[in-house]
Amino acid sequence: MSIVAENRNGMRWIRADLHLHTPASEDYAEPEVSYLDILQEAERRDLEIIAFTDHNTVHGYELFQRDLDFLQTLEAAGRLTEEEQQRLQEYRRLLAKLTVLPGFEFTSHFGAHILGVFPPDRPISLIEATLLQLGVPPDQLKVGACSVTNTRHVTEAYEIIARAGGLVIAPHVNGPNGVVSETLRMGTSGQARIAVSQSAHLHALEFINFYTDHEKFTSPGFYNGKTEHYERRMFCIQGSDAHRLRRLPDSENHVMHRHGIGDRYVELLLPDNSFESLRALLSSQEFDRVRVPKRDQKQWAVDAIRFGGSSERQILRVLAGEPPAAYAFWRDVAALANSGGGVLIIGCEPGGRVVGVERPDHVSEALRRGVAEHVTPQPYLSFELMSYEGHDVMRVEVKAAEPPPYVGSDGSISIRRDGETHPADRGEIIQLCRRALAEGASSPLDNGQDIDLPRSGVQIVSAQKRGGVWLYEVRDLRTTAGVTRDRAQGLWAYAISRHEDLRDGRVDLQSQVKWKGRLGLWRAYRQGSRTKYDLVHRDANGVIDHIFFGVSDWGLSDAWATLLNERNGDAIETETQAFDPTDELPPGVGHEEPLEPLEAPTELAEPSIWGERRVRWRGRGGLAKVTLDPTGDARFDLVMKDKEGDGQQNYPAVPLEKLTEAWLSLIRVPRPRTGIEVINAARNDEGELQYIFRNLRTGDVSGVPWRLQDIEPGTVREYAARMYQQDQPLDEEKVRWWGNLGYLRPMRSQVDLVFLDEHGEAHFYYAARREELTGEWRELLELYGEV
Repeated sequence: MSIVAENRNGMRWIRADLHLHTPASEDYAEPEVSYLDILQEAERRDLEIIAFTDHNTVHGYELFQRDLDFLQTLEAAGRLTEEEQQRLQEYRRLLAKLTVLPGFEFTSHFGAHILGVFPPDRPISLIEATLLQLGVPPDQLKVGACSVTNTRHVTEAYEIIARAGGLVIAPHVNGPNGVVSETLRMGTSGQARIAVSQSAHLHALEFINFYTDHEKFTSPGFYNGKTEHYERRMFCIQGSDAHRLRRLPDSENHVMHRHGIGDRYVELLLPDNSFESLRALLSSQEFDRVRVPKRDQKQWAVDAIRFGGSSERQILRVLAGEPPAAYAFWRDVAALANSGGGVLIIGCEPGGRVVGVERPDHVSEALRRGVAEHVTPQPYLSFELMSYEGHDVMRVEVKAAEPPPYVGSDGSISIRRDGETHPADRGEIIQLCRRALAEGASSPLDNGQDIDLPRSGVQIVSAQKRGGVWLYEVRDLRTTAGVTRDRAQGLWAYAISRHEDLRDGRVDLQSQVKWKGRLGLWRAYRQGSRTKYDLVHRDANGVIDHIFFGVSDWGLSDAWATLLNERNGDAIETETQAFDPTDELPPGVGHEEPLEPLEAPTELAEPSIWGERRVRWRGRGGLAKVTLDPTGDARFDLVMKDKEGDGQQNYPAVPLEKLTEAWLSLIRVPRPRTGIEVINAARNDEGELQYIFRNLRTGDVSGVPWRLQDIEPGTVREYAARMYQQDQPLDEEKVRWWGNLGYLRPMRSQVDLVFLDEHGEAHFYYAARREELTGEWRELLELYGEV
């Protein structure tokens, strides 16, 4: 159990899901599910309070009670069968730890939904009387219909439910059929929007996408009591709105109701899991006793494996002993590779405990060593340490870099069968070999399209993240492990940079490759006097499985040479991104006077100081600071590591005209893909500031300048405009710097960023979503412990 036990004054954090449907709703996705199934799934999800809230009916709770009452009646008469006795015992076991509340999801006059949740001792007839008062026709009280006409308006319904003794919750307010979304859709007045979200009879607002939506009216943070006209602070929660037992895979995007029981829950600090304690909390002002855990897609995926069980491409494991025990998981890795790839999660039991991983660096090293010593060929492994249910859990993604079979050092071939790892039998081995031929293993039919490794260049064969730093295995003439961006030089630095562009989605590889069969040319560029190439290879299914960076044209096979000869005069770029060891600063650049030490220790100083500066490295080159001289021209404090890596040279106040393309490439950083940029703020004839914005998510630029009074209060644009006024001119002592990148005003889910370009001009990016930042912007926050 991951629920926190004792916390404050005898209270503890209790997990609740107050928005569950049952087969009594007409749109329930799994009508064969029993009420015992629902309670068992709630227990698996560590829930202690749930509410049955079927559409315009309390019939689901009624059927649940009827089933339980029937079993108790049979027991009293001594007529229980063995199976019925087991069901009754299971009901009693579950209900000893789980509170089940009756309720409904009411459809108001204009389509907005409202949850009514009642105490478990409230008679069904009284709850149905409330539904009748709300306008649900008598002949539809047991139907569970999603749509009912001629019902009461939202604010009327709030009052009726509250006076009947129910908790009133506005569900999915920022989604379809939410009270806020409906008022926005219908274009009703601001007063109407205030009424539906601030009513005195309303106990809580339920949000979907709790941490991702940041526009006005649709964010929990908007209802913190500090927004004009929305003075009442609201309890903001989330619920699953489950129409099935367990969450559907993310691949099934077409399904409307994809969440399962407990997928979206709220944690409440309560003395017990009774309705009375729940009501007392939601009727109070103790907002710090409610919290909504943040989750990402990978956590949802772990849920699916944990509660759905291991499968052909998904494995859960816990360590039996010290971290070196992970060495034995190489058979699982080989089996996943033979299945075409998959995911190994270390630290969870199927359907049970989350125990986590201690000393993850030792675990990853033991597993990597086990795979390296026992599995041939080597699959691609990517390690990620993720927070899950209060524990550190290791996610290992296994990719099949070569066609199967993947063979163990003892001659065994492992496969996945019935959710377990087994030695392959003869038929399965034959199937693997047939698949290998189909996917492109060596064959006389390949006609030169078989993978023929170039004799130059490098390939990124593995990556894992440790302590916020990505480590890479780079295949050159040898395989070198544990390369970081800062330690890499020359071609390795270039390859890592391009690899990160792909990993973080900054480059659309498929659209840039010129193909000939299964061989592809991504890019041709000139480095010094030589032309080099980035080459790719795809498997029989069209999936790119190999990328080779910085390949020279010597020693290539005929198939590769044919591909390069068919470039037809395509443009050759000049590479500016990588720092080569020979790329020294020209003589006379700057003044070789010693600078004060600019690079901070690798450990975060406590506390971090605003105005602190750290060197931003790429290869051997580093940028310490950008300043403006008295004439307004940009000057750059640069650092170059010695070739041996033992020391460094400092070059202060280097002018722009002295910089090579490699140094300019270091200075230039792509804009983040989240937030709002204020491109310009100029005064009109009346002396009023007018703003031009760029939406960093879409790249769209506002065509018409905005005056501050024309911007709707509470929007991100309005926030950006106000902060831009405050940030002009830039006070560098209010920024934490990494070279020419910096941040200021970190918030719970957002951060304001600043960038100094090669002309020393400051660019501000406001309300950037932390979880959406990638590349060097994310590294900036990681460096200062903000991620």
